[in-house]
Amino acid sequence: MTRAARLLEAAAACVALLLGVLIATGGLTVAGRSFTRADEFVILLAVIVALRALAAPLRLPTVAPARLAILGAAAYALVMGFIVVTRHVALRTHALDLGYYVQVVWSMAAGLGAYVTFPPMHAWGDHLSPVLYFLMPLAWVAPGAIGLLVVQTLVLAAGALAVFGYAARRLGPAPAAAGLALLFLVNPSLHGINIRDIHPQAFAITLIVAAALAFDAGRYAWCAVALALTLACREDAAIAVVGFGIWLAAARGRWWLGAAVAVASALLLAVDLKYVMPLFRGEPYPHLHRHAYLGSSVGEILLNIVARPWRWVPVALTGGKIVYLLVMLLPLGFLPLLAPRVLVAALPALAVNLLSVDPVLANFRSQYQAFVLPFLMLAAVDGYARIREWRRAAAVLAFGFFASIVLTARTTNDLMVTRWRLDAGQRAAYSLMRQIPRDAAVSANERLAPHLATRRQIFIYPAGAGISEYVLDVEPVLRAQPANGYREIGRAGGWILFQRGR
Repeated sequence: MTRAARLLEAAAACVALLLGVLIATGGLTVAGRSFTRADEFVILLAVIVALRALAAPLRLPTVAPARLAILGAAAYALVMGFIVVTRHVALRTHALDLGYYVQVVWSMAAGLGAYVTFPPMHAWGDHLSPVLYFLMPLAWVAPGAIGLLVVQTLVLAAGALAVFGYAARRLGPAPAAAGLALLFLVNPSLHGINIRDIHPQAFAITLIVAAALAFDAGRYAWCAVALALTLACREDAAIAVVGFGIWLAAARGRWWLGAAVAVASALLLAVDLKYVMPLFRGEPYPHLHRHAYLGSSVGEILLNIVARPWRWVPVALTGGKIVYLLVMLLPLGFLPLLAPRVLVAALPALAVNLLSVDPVLANFRSQYQAFVLPFLMLAAVDGYARIREWRRAAAVLAFGFFASIVLTARTTNDLMVTRWRLDAGQRAAYSLMRQIPRDAAVSANERLAPHLATRRQIFIYPAGAGISEYVLDVEPVLRAQPANGYREIGRAGGWILFQRGR
């Protein structure tokens, strides 16, 4: 080992120690500078480790690839499970979308149907997610948000096992198969999706990879089950199954089968948007506004994409959208580009994001990457298969890990004690929430709504004022929008609880 390598190892040990102190204390001062973010140290540590790897070969412990994939999935489940639960406990989750799905699942479990009051409507008129019926037992055993958050984390962790299985079939039981599974687990899009409350479409990530694994293994019935469950995640999950049909055709040469899957999924999406969801909602499907410049229906949008490209080219080819594409590929070491026949399967989901006027769809850490990420992962595996004999192939994976850690570093901020230890204001909010009866209608701050959503009526203040028996929000909001007709029954930590006057 060279002297430079030893110095870099010592530097890495010092930075790791400082990172541990920062996570345990919430802040530290080094050379007169105050640090309150763990991600800065994670990025610095990643740079030092990368330099150490360049200075001399790293000696990694020998672990069986399958065991390494399982250990990685378990570590992800534990760490991310801690993060998502503590975020919720620390009042850092939201009415939309966590409170929304808590109420939907609770309502179904209570025999009331898939109803929600964010705003009041049948949930299937907003998003058609029958997969939530499988989560009803959670509302019987442990009602509330925590069970849903943990299930989502476990499903995403299981995606690493599906990636490993798929990679092992393409590469054999090689260390690279485990490396690709771990690369999936540190993907910044996966972390962003997991942390952003609950979204049923997130399940599609694992399901699509599992469907590809089942197809390659000749387990066609299981492949069909995985695709059916994907379609049940949300109405627009049909876009992901269209992509799977393209994968069957382009990557596996099953042209007729792929065309049948893609066409059937597109028709199902059209029927859901045109007939099924408006039946529940009582009005047209509401979520095409992000592409309204292309038309007011799916057919009109598709026609204008083909016939009037001058409308969408300026939207899709902006600097921000190009950066988005680069950031989606960077954590995978640009490996998907080496497997274009697989990568083409991501085009339907990518088109939805690139053609949207809403910038959140092109946010690499948003839930809208749930239909893109599985195909990028499949393409990364097939891309690596093309270079596995190249002696620098491992360096490509290492580059992907480095880029992933840099882009995912912010996740470690949620491990800091200051992010999850309750302060006086948060404890006061819990104290006031405990005064609200379980079956009472409530209009509350949107950060409190996920904690109060297991009831017939829960609103985000000032919505529901006059209907609700109780109002609970912070003082500035209630000063700006007084709760007329209510009397104050509690005040603590900047929160005020009102009860409707009698």
